[in-house]
Amino acid sequence: MPLHFKQLENYCDSLDRTGDIQVILKAHYKYGFALSVSDGTIGHTVTDDENRPFFFRTVEMALDELANIPYLSDQIVVDRKSWS
Repeated sequence: MPLHFKQLENYCDSLDRTGDIQVILKAHYKYGFALSVSDGTIGHTVTDDENRPFFFRTVEMALDELANIPYLSDQIVVDRKSWS
């Protein structure tokens, strides 16, 4: 189920949340790192305003952008299955 990047902070701050939200960065050689999140049971692909996957060029850019969003897990997963 897609989740717009603009809605990410509200999603993480929701009362329905049972724990910290896990961030998954899916590495793509050509595009960078696509952002996904999971609450432990449901995963969401984070999208931009045009419903395309939300990409960061580097892990550092992702860390900077996500730094002030509440209730994110301290650990970030980097999925490199699509790295080729």
